[in-house]
Amino acid sequence: MGGVDRADQNINAYRISLRTKKWWWPYFAHVLELVMQNAWLLFRRTDAHTAEPLDLLAFRRRIVQVYLMRHGAIAMPRRAARLALPAVHRVPDEVRFDGVGHFAGPSQTTKRCALCKKNTKKLCLKCTVGLHNQCFNAFHGIH
Repeated sequence: MGGVDRADQNINAYRISLRTKKWWWPYFAHVLELVMQNAWLLFRRTDAHTAEPLDLLAFRRRIVQVYLMRHGAIAMPRRAARLALPAVHRVPDEVRFDGVGHFAGPSQTTKRCALCKKNTKKLCLKCTVGLHNQCFNAFHGIH
């Protein structure tokens, strides 16, 4: 029972809890929790885990961030923009190099270019990071 107990312990640590009258919601949420738990266990066996070790909570946050940025539900939170991390690390590689929906557009304020660190009035509309026209392709890995 060692593996089942550990999985239940991890699932209960960050369980999705919403009050609803739908009878099927607990079953649906439990399946999502199991998928997340199993994905984290597989991630721990890869080389990516040795390069950037993530605990279960950080792994879940990373997945949510990637899906929200990739599918455009909401922009990246302002709090993340204030972090001391460079833009290369703020934008997950899964979103940065996906090649979908990255367009250069005007910025209402002056921003720092993610690559050359000079001021610019342009930004990537999907990643919301400042980029010059010359730096745009290099940042997104477009040749």
